[in-house]
Amino acid sequence: MPSTFTVALKEFSDIVKGRRFIILVVVFGLLLTVAIASVYLIVVQNIPGVAMPRGFLGRVAYTLVSMMSYFAPIIGLALGFDAISGEREKGTLKIVLAQPVYRDIVINGKFLAAFLAITLATSIASIVSIGGSILVLGVTPTTEEVARLALFVVFSILFAMTYYGIAILLSTISKRTTQSMIVGVVLWAIFSFVIPIIASLVAFTIRPIRFAQNITSPEERQRLIEEMRSRTAITETINSFTPNYHFSRIAQYILNVYAGIMIGSRTPANVRNVSIIESLTSAWPNILVLVLVTAITFIASYMVFMRQEIR
Repeated sequence: MPSTFTVALKEFSDIVKGRRFIILVVVFGLLLTVAIASVYLIVVQNIPGVAMPRGFLGRVAYTLVSMMSYFAPIIGLALGFDAISGEREKGTLKIVLAQPVYRDIVINGKFLAAFLAITLATSIASIVSIGGSILVLGVTPTTEEVARLALFVVFSILFAMTYYGIAILLSTISKRTTQSMIVGVVLWAIFSFVIPIIASLVAFTIRPIRFAQNITSPEERQRLIEEMRSRTAITETINSFTPNYHFSRIAQYILNVYAGIMIGSRTPANVRNVSIIESLTSAWPNILVLVLVTAITFIASYMVFMRQEIR
């Protein structure tokens, strides 16, 4: 009887040889190249009044986070939306289960294969981005920056697996592949665009910022700061219902090497280096959310698939 690892290797081979996987990696490789070129243009132009952040991470962190926030969900959804429903429609799932293969081996093998494929795709995308940035910018990352980049890749894989868990749950529940694909894309659009817009509108409605003509007084500045903090808190509370928010927070903690305390409105002071341990400590609630969502969706898929009648 084949083991979970045997099934996973077969599934992994099918994924990486498929056109879908190759196209996704190539397209995002091209997008990363364009993003690196844009960073290079900013550096070359040396716009007066625009200070480039220091260090390697300061220059490429935004590009990495913005590109990965789109790449990870798409690769997760692309690999998971037809994982079960696709084989059910083709009739291959019934043939596989007619063999001496347990159901738990099948779904566990699919999950492990997706993890390996996502790890490969995310690593390739990250290496292309980081390597290209080093060549273009001429800035070599330090040992600590390399460690932070490695952690960022790990959490990017977790983020992609979160969306894969959602996709395979939809694929297990749905009778047709088109249904799981449409629902998955709609959820991604809601998490990525709709909820952030709603959060901003709600925050603007509940806590409008009243700009006074004279904001030089300490009282007016303090009032303005409090209103902005209140609006930010409302926005973050609503956005916390999306996996994208938690990934962006993790990336912010992991890649943001320096923390500064601002005195007044312009003068930075007490800028200190934030250790990796401190960054992980700050990010652990967001990491926990992604882990729980991934685990819950996979367990739900497992339970539904084990009890499902395959025709």
